[in-house]
Amino acid sequence: MDPHPARYQLIRCAIERLAAADVAPGLQELADAAGQSPSHFQRSFVSLAGVTPKEFSQALALQRAKQSLAQADSVMEAALSAGLSGPSRLHDLFVGQEGLSPGEFKNGAAGQTLRWSSADSLLGPIWLAASERGVVSLVFSQGAGDEEMLAAASIQWPLAKWQEARQELAPVLDEVQLRISGLGPSRPIGLALSGTSLRLKVWQALMRIPEGQVLSYGQLARQVGAPRAVRAVASCVAANPIAYLIPCHRVIRANADFGEYRWGPRTKRALLGLELARGDKGEVSTGFSAV
Repeated sequence: MDPHPARYQLIRCAIERLAAADVAPGLQELADAAGQSPSHFQRSFVSLAGVTPKEFSQALALQRAKQSLAQADSVMEAALSAGLSGPSRLHDLFVGQEGLSPGEFKNGAAGQTLRWSSADSLLGPIWLAASERGVVSLVFSQGAGDEEMLAAASIQWPLAKWQEARQELAPVLDEVQLRISGLGPSRPIGLALSGTSLRLKVWQALMRIPEGQVLSYGQLARQVGAPRAVRAVASCVAANPIAYLIPCHRVIRANADFGEYRWGPRTKRALLGLELARGDKGEVSTGFSAV
């Protein structure tokens, strides 16, 4: 992990500024805002984001997303026909998935112990909850404190026993931070998913979308065998409880507009900009590793 977490704030501010700009500010302007020389700022940005500021801003161009949409079907079909559980680039399928029966979380997760923790990341603070079976929730907290996040989670699972677990969950949060920065994976992460059959299909399909690639809602609906249920599939995407690891941010509108995002459109633009830029650089493949 980066030994100077304060650096996250400097680069995060630059990413947010680039993601919101119609005309991208230049390197000198970004460096001045960060209080660094251009060369120092560029090195800091690349070390945490994996791409240069220019590569990031160029990746947010509409044409890049259109090209990705145009090739999406062939990318997905090639991976599936090769006998893979999905395209095995970077961290995308370095995640184990275990479906939970509806009864395991009915009645407010009575009898379940859910552990929680939080950490900073390149795109802002993240809050995580996990059962013994795996991660059940991962969110960008967007300025909310730990107590507020815990209160919201307790409404969803009111009968669960909650336990702060900083030390136990630190390796998982470290791994998430590494992957957001384009530096993973280094270890598998287990997810414990609970939902309808369609939701589980959609979430599993999302994890087959490689970094640097996007799908439209219609393309995703075809992937899960429900081509006429685009709205239902879109609802499943919106209900995704695990940010980033289930990459719902990789689904955009058919016209290549990035669209809305449960954790804010600016976060979605930042994630897609980073991933589309890295995708052009050519990642090293890795296999699926279930937990």
